[in-house]
Amino acid sequence: MNEHLRRILRRGAGSTPPGESGAYDAFISYSHAWDKDVAKAFQNALQGFDRPWYRPRSLKLFRDETNLAASPHLWQEIEQGLTRSRWLVVMASPLSAASPWVRQEIRWWLTHRSVDTLLIGWTDGTLFWDPERAGFDWSRTDALPEQEMERAFGAEPRWVDLRWLRGPEQASAADPRLIECIAEFVAPLTGRSKDELIGDHVRRHRQTRRLVRATLATLTVLVLLAVAGGTTAYTQRNAARAQTLVAQSRQLIAEASSIRDAQPDLARQLIVQAYRLAPTAEAVGALVESHAMPRVVHGRGAVRATGYSSRGLLAVADDDGLRLFDPARGTQPVFTESGKRGATAVAFSPDGKRLALGGADGTVRLLDVTDGSRPRALAETSAVGNRGMISVLVLTAGGRLFAMTWKTGAVLDVSEPTRPRLLGPLPSYPVAASPDGDLIVTEERDPGARYLGHLRLWSMSGSARPRPVATFASPSVDLSEASQRAVFSPSGPLLAVADEESRVRLWDLADPARPVARADLHAQSRFGIYSVAFSPDATILATGDSDGTVALWDVSDPLRPRSGARLSGHNKAVGALFFSPDGHTVASADAHDSLFDNGRGARTVRLWAVAGSARTSAFTTLPAEGTFPPAFGPDSRLLAAGGEPTTVWRVDGTGAPRLLSTVQTVNPGGQAAAFGADGHTLVSGVPLKAWDMSDPAHPRSLTGGAARTVGARSLAVNPVLPLAAARGGPGERAQVWDIGDPARPTPRGTLDSGGDGHQDLAFSPDGTLLAAPTRSGGVRLWRVARHAPPEPVGDLPAAKGIRALAFGPRGRTLLVGDETGTISTWDVSRPTRPARRGASARHTGAVTGLAFHPGGELMVTAGQDGRIRLWDVRNPSRPVETTALSDGGLYPHATVGFSPDGRLLAISGSTGVRLWTVDRTGILQRLCAESPRITPDRWAQYLPDRPYDPPCS
Repeated sequence: MNEHLRRILRRGAGSTPPGESGAYDAFISYSHAWDKDVAKAFQNALQGFDRPWYRPRSLKLFRDETNLAASPHLWQEIEQGLTRSRWLVVMASPLSAASPWVRQEIRWWLTHRSVDTLLIGWTDGTLFWDPERAGFDWSRTDALPEQEMERAFGAEPRWVDLRWLRGPEQASAADPRLIECIAEFVAPLTGRSKDELIGDHVRRHRQTRRLVRATLATLTVLVLLAVAGGTTAYTQRNAARAQTLVAQSRQLIAEASSIRDAQPDLARQLIVQAYRLAPTAEAVGALVESHAMPRVVHGRGAVRATGYSSRGLLAVADDDGLRLFDPARGTQPVFTESGKRGATAVAFSPDGKRLALGGADGTVRLLDVTDGSRPRALAETSAVGNRGMISVLVLTAGGRLFAMTWKTGAVLDVSEPTRPRLLGPLPSYPVAASPDGDLIVTEERDPGARYLGHLRLWSMSGSARPRPVATFASPSVDLSEASQRAVFSPSGPLLAVADEESRVRLWDLADPARPVARADLHAQSRFGIYSVAFSPDATILATGDSDGTVALWDVSDPLRPRSGARLSGHNKAVGALFFSPDGHTVASADAHDSLFDNGRGARTVRLWAVAGSARTSAFTTLPAEGTFPPAFGPDSRLLAAGGEPTTVWRVDGTGAPRLLSTVQTVNPGGQAAAFGADGHTLVSGVPLKAWDMSDPAHPRSLTGGAARTVGARSLAVNPVLPLAAARGGPGERAQVWDIGDPARPTPRGTLDSGGDGHQDLAFSPDGTLLAAPTRSGGVRLWRVARHAPPEPVGDLPAAKGIRALAFGPRGRTLLVGDETGTISTWDVSRPTRPARRGASARHTGAVTGLAFHPGGELMVTAGQDGRIRLWDVRNPSRPVETTALSDGGLYPHATVGFSPDGRLLAISGSTGVRLWTVDRTGILQRLCAESPRITPDRWAQYLPDRPYDPPCS
């Protein structure tokens, strides 16, 4: 022990300066920037050392954060603390050495107290004592301030190394390191020896532990007695609360369903809150189905015109100007132009790079919208002078622009968009122009008549001089009242004309000189149809009536049109209709000018998700033919779809799905395909054929020119081992192949199996089991290994025609779908003794598709009845149907699949592969992004017993 420490121990408690009360045993000086947590832990350890359990603390210490209140005289308060302290403890570190407050406290102490009452706790940096110089080596010491401490010590001081103590979580009373270090400080503070202190501390700690144990034992007995009496009440209370939340959740889902078209923004908020209260089967189903609700673009006043470009850009002109939207990114505009009177007509060029805006004063503006977020003005010209508001614009691929008012019109040459040139006037009362500009339709009015008597067709081919080619009967309507009551199909041969008697007549103009009436479509509305629009492929016609309803019609056969979905959400007439370029969205806008609407107040544009002539909750449809199962890659970025032929798509969520390549079809009947576990091998066929998909845009055959006689009807790939199971035609036996070398697939065995489904072979997630139907109608479980033939290990009882099989994500549950429409769940955790757990028979025909969500809570089934059903299987013994998906009509013989990341659901059928989003977190975020926060008034209306707490805050 050095001289400095001996002086400290001799001085002991007698270090209190004369005239002082000794209110504090020690003053702790430290750097807030580095030692704040250490100082707190150090203080707690000192005060608790050798402390009886009944005393709050053994030492009284001064630390600024625990002893100082807010004061304008900080140094005076600190000086008082120093004055009333017997010892100074300095937490030594480079930051404390640089701290002006620490240095001032040391200077005060060395001026008013003895260096013998100064203790050092080393927390960081370097301390080095030079024995030859009898002082610190300041060239190497940076943890103490040189100016204040240079001549403070005559002999080497004792410091305690606390560099290991960085926070309260390390200050364990039982840690020998902490006991040793704290005793070093407590000894001089109390005048007792270190060994005596440690012994007393350990002894007192043991006594406290024995007392605590005895107390805890007594309390445990009392608590168990209390819990035994209160458990039932607690359980009943929690069950009642849970039931209340479930009931409220279901009620909100029912309310949202009733208003989903009229008030979709509010419906979205209610669905989010319902799921927030309780993730019931109904709430989960509503989330997955939510894409079917129309998205709403709110106008700033009356919406004057709207339209889609071929690139998917949506233009909305309202009372405050122009906004451009990219619906794929949401309902927030990518460009806003305010302060200008909105255009009364809009038209995009066929390539989507030019936008024409017609105004109420007869002028036309041309914009370059190649970058929709930064449109560039090209030109502005007077199309029809001051002869009325432009109501129709048509911009052709050849650079001609048709501008029409209710009474007159003109055609311009805009092939050089910065220098538009007037080509000539249009005949009186023009109402429509064909997409290529070769035909226009005008009204022919009888003098004094309210309604026009007939329509005249004009040819504009080769010049701007119109030439009449035909006249045909007109409906009883004044077409000048609406800009979209007459419209050409995108390909030109069809013309749809609506009237005020809720009728649309289709005219075949393949021979313009001889228009032929094909069919009449009849709707039910009070004051007729106000707008019509064809889908890009001309197979669907949308009509908007005076009651605010959009009706979809399948006109793929113009002689036999079929009615489809009715979209009822507008509270006034539908003044404009447009299809998105992929035909999967219909945009409908409120009319701003009718007998029942003065154009005041906010107006909306609704975006409806459609599939053909039906609504859909799928976010997109891939044009992939065939009912073979959709196959995702292991990383969920690629999807092999169809089978007639097999197409490969990128579906990584960074944009719309994109076709990458088409893989050779083994035979004309199509084929099932699946990705290997390595993610860059695609296999199909019997015998097996493989493709290298390292570059998915350019598949490379690995199995050479070997003959493939049969396309795989059912195919499964082992998720762990390089194995695949495939079956050719119906009833044929399945074979197991080793695909460790994709260029040379090797057969490992043939299963004694039958089957006729596309999804009736399934590997367990751990790769050890294969489930396959037997010839007797049941299911057999096979043990599989890399270098051995499959071995039967267990059988499920016979059923009638097994069509689909799927393992749960943990491999303990097997789903079985049969030809009676029954889905049964089996516990196969013991493969030799599988046990049936539950069943449901919601399908009225054979189950053709079956898949388990990777999260283990959902499954999806498809059947010959054309229904796609989503199930809650959190309790496998009692599957609960959450929803029957709106997939654009019936989908018979479909197959299904979830992406491995649980984000997507793919349904493969004869009309394409449709994709749903099933990621609940992503859906909730989208619903919040697409709707404003629920207001307090609405909250009080639907949740009167709960405090206002909006779900999307």
